[in-house]
Amino acid sequence: MKPGIDYIKLDDEQLKKLQNEMLQLLVEVDRICRKNNIQYFLSHGTLLGAVRHKGYIPWDDDVDIEMLREDYERFCKACESDLNTSKFFLQNQQKDKNYNWVYGKLKLQNTSYVRAGQEHLKLKDGIFLDIFPLDHISPSMSKQKFVLFMCKMFRKILWAPVGKKTLENKYSRMLFKVLSFIPRSMTIRMNDFITRLDNKKNTPFLISNNLFDGHVYKREWYTESIDVDFEGHTFMASKEYHHILTLLYGDYMKLPPVEKREGHCYPTQIKFTDGYEMKLLK
Repeated sequence: MKPGIDYIKLDDEQLKKLQNEMLQLLVEVDRICRKNNIQYFLSHGTLLGAVRHKGYIPWDDDVDIEMLREDYERFCKACESDLNTSKFFLQNQQKDKNYNWVYGKLKLQNTSYVRAGQEHLKLKDGIFLDIFPLDHISPSMSKQKFVLFMCKMFRKILWAPVGKKTLENKYSRMLFKVLSFIPRSMTIRMNDFITRLDNKKNTPFLISNNLFDGHVYKREWYTESIDVDFEGHTFMASKEYHHILTLLYGDYMKLPPVEKREGHCYPTQIKFTDGYEMKLLK
């Protein structure tokens, strides 16, 4: 959903420049994962772009990948020794005390990407790639609903520093102001406990608890990866990408209406690695 405030509208040249920056991040993830035998999967719009366009969806402005929880944790560990820290940094709740999202990001050093409504946040800034961990979830519908509800509540609490500043409804702002007083460390611990409830049970289903869509995936879809072409490079994707994309998008090879061909990150400030900077004029 678009924010109720202004943001930078990228033209085609600026968007391509951003996509090229994010491609560097994807190449670095792939390098580390192949070196350490870690499996990852292109996901969401990035996976759709690889299958339908052999690269970015022309109007896409972010990059998403997924990893099984154990591979996600191995990747974070591998970054301690293998990440090229002169160009990149890994961001998660443990490495950045001001970072509240429940998934990791790989970011470019000496860059900036500030989303609308998040200008006041103190987290370390940069052009980014999202890394979503996948957790097992029970086949029980009631337990699935419980986990989804609880994780949604934890995300709301962690998002409260944004909501209390940006929401148009004053009562909603008041609610999030109250939620912002709940200790961050406690919320993170509770979220970690709930998301990992079924990981030792090896259930036939997976879920990305960090997202609002609530999609439940079959574990068998994430058993084997294949190499796919993306912007002249080769990256990993699920061999069963057809099932995943059908669940997410339905008839995924069909282009959306022109009015829906737009990104969804809504920046107010961007600084690229070459120093070129864009900032919304107030």
